[in-house]
Order: sequence, then C-alpha cells, then structure tokens
Amino acid sequence: MVEGGGGKAKTVRRSVDRITSPTLVSSAVQAVRESIYDGRLGPGQRLVEADLAQQLGISRAPLREALHLLGKEGLVVTVPRHSKFVQNVDSRSVDEVYSLRKILEGWAVQRVIELAGADGVSQLREILADMRQAAAAGNRDLTARLDIAFHTKLYDLAQHSLLERAWHENIAGKLQIVFNATRKADNALKEPVQKHELIVRAIASQNVERARELVARHIDDAWRRAQATLKGQGASSSAAARLVARSSRR
Repeated sequence: MVEGGGGKAKTVRRSVDRITSPTLVSSAVQAVRESIYDGRLGPGQRLVEADLAQQLGISRAPLREALHLLGKEGLVVTVPRHSKFVQNVDSRSVDEVYSLRKILEGWAVQRVIELAGADGVSQLREILADMRQAAAAGNRDLTARLDIAFHTKLYDLAQHSLLERAWHENIAGKLQIVFNATRKADNALKEPVQKHELIVRAIASQNVERARELVARHIDDAWRRAQATLKGQGASSSAAARLVARSSRR
C-alpha cells in the first residue's frame, strides 16, 4: 500500500488484506483472524481501528463488530480506556490454555472412539498426512496450522456442540497465538507428527485408556516446550503487554 504525503510516496506494510466481499463483518473477521494466525498481527499488538479499516477498505463500524466477534474467540482483548490488542502470551495464559485442553481433550478423544467410527479415523489420517508432508518440507507455520486442524477435527468428531464451542471460543485461537509466539523454538517438526500418529493408532484400535494417555502426554509436552521458550525469550516489559495480560483474565 502506498500513501502520499508532502509530494513523496511511501510504502506502508499491510497487516491485513483488503476486503472485496459484500459481507463486510464476516469478511473482516476472516481477514483479521488470518492475519493473527499467520503472525502479521503479533501477540500483544495494538489494533488501531482507523489503520485496519483503511487497509481492509471498509468503514470502522463493521471492523468494530468484527473485532468484537474475535474477542469472543479469545483472539482480541479490549483494554478499557486504552484500545484493542491481539491476545498476548505469558506464562499464566499458557498454563490456562493447556490445562483446559488436558481436561477437555481426554473426554473428546473418548467420544471420538465411541462415535466416529472408521470414517472419523480416515478424516484424522488425511490431516495427519498433510501435516507429515508439511513437516518433511520444513514448513513450521503450516505444520502448526495443521496441528490445530487435527485437534479441531477431534472436537468435531466428538459430536458435542458445547465441547466444540469450548474449543473454538477458549482454546483454538489462543493456541495458535502461542504457536506464533514460540514458533522459533528449536524442536524437530517430525516429533509432533509422530505423536499425532500414535494418537490416531490408539483411536483406530479403540483403546480409550491408551488414547487418553497419549493425548495427556502430548499436551504436557507441548506445555513444557511453550513455557521453556517463553522463559528463554524473557517476560515482556511493555505496559501494553501487561495491560493485555491482566485484561484477558477478567
């Protein structure tokens, strides 16, 4: 995007892509969500409505509604008298996301075994195949996105609307932000793929106890890696980051 000023044009880096769809609010939700997921809008970043609306090519009213809806997904935090921010990542928020996952996902995988059948296992294997290919190519971002997709499919196959809603509104988006914040962690991409393969095998063999154990171990390992990476990066000292972290717990 190029802006003029004093007869001299300057290039401004886009945080979001311009909207062309007539369904402005839903398109704005999708565009901002995608920008958060791919890291162009990073954890703790302030969201300036005027700038985003201009980049999207819409007025501020649909953007404001879109940010409100993204707040319900846990991706955007409103700090009274300050502004809106992308959900920040700190040690406590990581604890909360992974501890809730551990409680919900064990039950989800049990329901998958009880209800999904061979077709459900096939759907999981399709995502796993894509994840394996992305990991082999060294594509860390895509591997992380497919990791989220795999677990989203688990909740979908569990056939429980409130459980699925808990995943989408309280975990999935925040988990992607955690992945973004810790994406430079030096861990092999093939390792999480192998762990997902073991989970699928346990589901396919209808071994509930084994599947629950593997899910719990997988979540614990991911929690330890995220916490270790955050510790290595050091705690953020910016005032905005502290405000976002406090607000997200209210």
